[in-house]
Amino acid sequence: MDWEGLSEEQVAILVASILGDGEITKCYAYDRRINNSYREHFSLGQLSYREWKQRKLPNLLYLRGNNLVSRSIPLMTRLFSLFYPNNKKHIPFELLKDIHHPACILTLYLDDGSLLLSKRFNHKKKEIQFTPHIAFYLQAFSKEQLEQLAEWMKNHYNINVRTSATPSGTGYYLKTTKVTDIFDILNLLKPYQTELSDFAYKLSWEKRLDDEVTHYKQTHPDYKIRVSIPARPYSHDEVASLIEWKQQGVTDKEIAHRLNRTYWSVVYKWQDVKNREA
Repeated sequence: MDWEGLSEEQVAILVASILGDGEITKCYAYDRRINNSYREHFSLGQLSYREWKQRKLPNLLYLRGNNLVSRSIPLMTRLFSLFYPNNKKHIPFELLKDIHHPACILTLYLDDGSLLLSKRFNHKKKEIQFTPHIAFYLQAFSKEQLEQLAEWMKNHYNINVRTSATPSGTGYYLKTTKVTDIFDILNLLKPYQTELSDFAYKLSWEKRLDDEVTHYKQTHPDYKIRVSIPARPYSHDEVASLIEWKQQGVTDKEIAHRLNRTYWSVVYKWQDVKNREA
């Protein structure tokens, strides 16, 4: 495939964008254009993300109102035949076999994915259980194609997802099945957190959890929040340091920084230490 000088990252973003929110527009009868072009419609709240795409592909994409578009060029004409056999969007695995850059998963995720938290209330014990998972809402594709895509994600990125039924689209989407799978995805995408800070609610587990806990501490102030996440055990030295720093009045935020842990991990561990000492 002749990518006309695009870098590995640029190819990954472009291919994932076509699979996601973007489309390659057709050349219609009586249209004076010879080649196809790219178009991606978006809402105002998604502007910063489309600006990021335009910065990543400055010689290919440009903003026109609330659309991210390209000129009519031979590259898009070639891609149209691969992505739209029989004029229906299709996953061209012959292209995906050469794509390994994490920007492909990032773009699929930001285009059509969500970081979700299911919540289970135990009113008797006054507890709220959070369980996170990630979904890729690629319902434009058949179950068979999504199963192939899940296999490609596993082989190229060591990401585990599976098909799940939904009443919309073609009836299926992709989702994680284990909590550990979520962190495999977020760790893969972590290098992009800084340049896509507006999407911290999708890319940063710490940010998302902090927002959710803050919300439910206001609506259910006397409830204890538990999170279904795989815990990295605290060593004896870490526990000793935690106790010493708490006695010195060091903040939980600073302790989290010193231990390279999340804020809420420190909060929960300190509660556990106090309960054991009681």
